[in-house]
Amino acid sequence: MSEPNNIQEYLIQLGASKVGFADVNGLASEFIDLPNGISIVLKLPKKTIESIEDENYEKYWKCFHSQIDKLTEIALKGEEYIKNIGYDAFALTMTRNECDMKKLLSILPYKTIATKSGLGWIGRSALFVTPEYGSAVALGAILTDMPLEFGKAITDSECDDCTNCQEACPVGAINPQKWNDRLSRDDIIDIEKCSKYIMNQFKAGSGCTKCMSECKLTKEYLKKE
Repeated sequence: MSEPNNIQEYLIQLGASKVGFADVNGLASEFIDLPNGISIVLKLPKKTIESIEDENYEKYWKCFHSQIDKLTEIALKGEEYIKNIGYDAFALTMTRNECDMKKLLSILPYKTIATKSGLGWIGRSALFVTPEYGSAVALGAILTDMPLEFGKAITDSECDDCTNCQEACPVGAINPQKWNDRLSRDDIIDIEKCSKYIMNQFKAGSGCTKCMSECKLTKEYLKKE
């Protein structure tokens, strides 16, 4: 690995698919001394999405968690890199971000940092969507006091009139309302209905990520060579 010139290049060399920077000052009182956010996007391998279509959820979860492990490693190495050049940093791993899997909430949502970084937007399904990979991505982040050049925040959905995810939802949890950053999550999805179904499926050894696999941009990603 060549010596990186900056943190973005370093994270890409480690395996990140996209990296962006955002002003997150004041969004979480727990991290008030770290006002700058680094969003890390990791595309999911095509085999991961194909396992959903085959309803092979054991394979899907194995692949997905391996990507989360990779994201954690990238974020922790990024934290170390920043500290080594004299700034403070905190890798926002899933454990550190205290993700509540029942409510699907965290202290500082990765999607918030990612949209403010300009890397993508929130789809009808409340999943993060990128133009390159659709919603077939996993997200991580690093908070820091290192000066960064912020991206242009995306504040409105860039989905067109496609309703694939809404029609694919087995419990009708997705509302017709398109996302913008003035709305709450409850405006676009019934998260209680969604999370209850997901948890029941998970306990049964199955799963539900149809909104991810049916996303039009995810399908376009799968077709790419």
